[in-house]
Amino acid sequence: MEWDPEILARLRSSREETSLRLKERNTSPRAASQTKAPEIKMVVGEWYTDDLGNRARVIYNAKTVDFDAV
Repeated sequence: MEWDPEILARLRSSREETSLRLKERNTSPRAASQTKAPEIKMVVGEWYTDDLGNRARVIYNAKTVDFDAV
């Protein structure tokens, strides 16, 4: 089976273009739409059994929770 040199050249160039695009994507700074979300600290309560018999936990936002009331 013989390979067409023109097809091989096109395959090589498309692979090189793909690898260049991947390198650019990995090294480029994040776009505004891809910015990192702020970290949210959470407090997880103890396990309890609800009215239907399911095991559950309550999760609170650490900034808004009143630890004395929990």
